[in-house]
Amino acid sequence: MSEKYTNILNTSYRLFAEKGFDQTSMSLIAKEIGITKPAIYYYFSSKEKLIQTLFDYIIEEIKFTNFFNHQEYTRENFLTKLTEDGVSMMNKQLQDPYYNKIMNEYYVLSTRNSYYAQALKKVLDEFLNGFVALLQLARDYELLSGLEIQTKAEFLTIIVDGLDKYSNEEYSFNPTAIWAFSVKSIFQ
Repeated sequence: MSEKYTNILNTSYRLFAEKGFDQTSMSLIAKEIGITKPAIYYYFSSKEKLIQTLFDYIIEEIKFTNFFNHQEYTRENFLTKLTEDGVSMMNKQLQDPYYNKIMNEYYVLSTRNSYYAQALKKVLDEFLNGFVALLQLARDYELLSGLEIQTKAEFLTIIVDGLDKYSNEEYSFNPTAIWAFSVKSIFQ
């Protein structure tokens, strides 16, 4: 990727989060970067294509396997590792002041556009399947009974999704404490 392409994506990310998709024009993005509007169109055929490209990049960044690596889990570290990996994921998102805002834009967009709805569902499905596999590994390590693994994985997926939506300055939740409590409750 060229520096200009990356700059367009980064600036768009910030402006879309701050102002929303509807209030952010290609002219505003170009002005913010200090380039011409046609320069943006060289890389992106439309504002919709820019929004989709940015979304695809974000989706790659928030995949389950970017945060939870099954091969790093042992019988001895399982509970600690699961807690730490979830906290690390949340901290990464909390450190980005634009993440929640832009994801809210995409959640709204997903109600009108099946491309976004399907992609967000796929992310959740990957988290669910990843948690099922992790909890099956915990069962194999005899840390967890084989009962209700699917339900427990669904619980963790819902917690991740909820914390993703409600972990920002508008809410006074403590996402790391909620995650730690959720993991602990799975193993009691």
